[in-house]
Amino acid sequence: MGANSIGRDFSPGIAVCRRIGALAPAICLWSMPVETYALTTVAYQRRRVFQTTASADLMIATLFRYRDESRFLLHGFAIMPEHVHVLVTPADTIERTAQLIKGGYSFAVRKQFRGAVWQPGYHAHRITSPEDYQNQLAYIARNPGDRRIMDYPYVHTHFRGRVDPPPPHCVRGREACPRG
Repeated sequence: MGANSIGRDFSPGIAVCRRIGALAPAICLWSMPVETYALTTVAYQRRRVFQTTASADLMIATLFRYRDESRFLLHGFAIMPEHVHVLVTPADTIERTAQLIKGGYSFAVRKQFRGAVWQPGYHAHRITSPEDYQNQLAYIARNPGDRRIMDYPYVHTHFRGRVDPPPPHCVRGREACPRG
């Protein structure tokens, strides 16, 4: 990589620069700060796309596929009939993570479903503290019960052995989930 090259995890503001030799120019690699998000996205026209077992299972398989590919850490989720809540720590940007989740599911379901799957956009809440992390995780887990959907199987609490633990920056005992 040359002196003007940007590393694959480029994000403005954080650089690690090294010299290979005493006279060599410094090579700077940019990296992204580690951040965790509560991501919510809604089905097109709030259709109950995930009401069937096959659709909900396909959404869960999509989440775990990208998690297993190390695209993000998956801390929690609730696949509701017409929307999805996900608690993730992206390996890339939150924009790319939302694109993977929405696009991955849309591609996989195309054989069974024609037309728009998702409303445009999504809501991403950046986790700011360990308490915020715990509150978001609890909110996601409670979501089916709050809607009076009892014994709902499409929540991370049914997948405890497969979801990722809290990232180090969101563990109690820390002052906040710092940027970087």
